[in-house]
Amino acid sequence: MLIKTIKTIKTIFPFIIAIILSLTACSKDDIMGSDSKAIKNLPGSIYWYFAGEVGYMDFGSGKYNDKWIGIGPGNSRYDSYDISWDNKKTLLTMDVEGAFNFTERRFVLRDKGAKMDYSSLQDGKNVFDITYEADDIEITDAHISPNEKYLVLDAQHFADMPITIIDAANGNFINSWYVKGVSFLNYGIPVWTADNTVFFRIGNSVYKSSAADGFKTAPNVFTQSGISSVTVNPQGTKLAFRKDRHLWMCDIDGSDMKQITTSELSEVISYDGEHRPTFSPDGKYIAFTGASKGGTPWSDHDYADGSWVASVGGKYGYIVIIPADGKMYDLEKKDSGAIWLKQPDADYAGVPCSANLIWR
Repeated sequence: MLIKTIKTIKTIFPFIIAIILSLTACSKDDIMGSDSKAIKNLPGSIYWYFAGEVGYMDFGSGKYNDKWIGIGPGNSRYDSYDISWDNKKTLLTMDVEGAFNFTERRFVLRDKGAKMDYSSLQDGKNVFDITYEADDIEITDAHISPNEKYLVLDAQHFADMPITIIDAANGNFINSWYVKGVSFLNYGIPVWTADNTVFFRIGNSVYKSSAADGFKTAPNVFTQSGISSVTVNPQGTKLAFRKDRHLWMCDIDGSDMKQITTSELSEVISYDGEHRPTFSPDGKYIAFTGASKGGTPWSDHDYADGSWVASVGGKYGYIVIIPADGKMYDLEKKDSGAIWLKQPDADYAGVPCSANLIWR
């Protein structure tokens, strides 16, 4: 049963240590990797987080930058980022200045062309600049609605904070949702659809809440054991998710469920397979992270030549794109039709991602 809730109090001082040894990579704005013809035909831009940096690739122009915005402890004041649905603005989430401030988070929306360093946030170019208060709130992921009127915040275990919707105009609380008996560690990342409906996973079930009724209700739309990394296409008609270490897709009501990726799995690497699916803006493609056995595995390797990168606190994969046509794509086969994004001027170096894979 889904239960409406408001904030609760719990005094836990957050302590997070992140150590990342980053790979050496290019930061060009003039790239096309391999599969350039196929890549140029893809819509919009794709964004990712890896090793303390946000990177992007614009498919139409071929522009690439793997060090666009610094994110995370030791690299910037920013917790996370999101991209507006018109692909013109960047949402930055951060702490609020002040000693031992464990009750507030700040959200700033800026034009993508503006400077993104922290000192520039006072230049008067922010679309909005709001704060939200919650007991023991810490590093926060926020996701902006298509109409830019709402933010949905990820659930937080340490703060006892469920998935929460706030007003982007003033930071006021609108509603939040939890299921009794399900740990906040088992809550998924919320996903918006084009009609300003937000979908979110709690345990094995997916719920939705819509701006159409003021986010007053959150009916269950789908339940399936063992699911994670749930996403929804912008049109609100298809679900994609991880199950049994591979990706699956189904209609929004759970019907016509099909496995859409496969790859060789390791008995010694528990975090292999495919992760982090996200649909293209037109709903015709799915990007995700993965690694074939013949290429670069999940065991913290970087390149196929055996070079290493350590990413303590989070595993990563390489960005892959497939059509959202319900067919099975075998990542071990070079002619499967899957597109592996490549770094510029590199024959084999994929684009690594450990979080926040976004397509706009």
